Amino acid sequence: MEIITLNEKGQITIPARIRKSRGLAKGVRVALIEIGDRLELVAMPEDPIRELIGLGKNLPSIGEIEAEADVE
Repeated sequence: MEIITLNEKGQITIPARIRKSRGLAKGVRVALIEIGDRLELVAMPEDPIRELIGLGKNLPSIGEIEAEADVE
């Protein structure tokens, strides 16, 4: 965990150690997400569409889903 401080403009600096370990460089877009009382910073991929490729390869087939629905 790192403790950081907002400056007078409301900006923060991500520590160099974290920037290096996460591959964050100048120009990388970061999403600020509110989850209840928490705030999370999430680095956005350069090409979000390309990042979706292959996400469904481990999903069950339609036949498997239908077979499971028949059991219930």
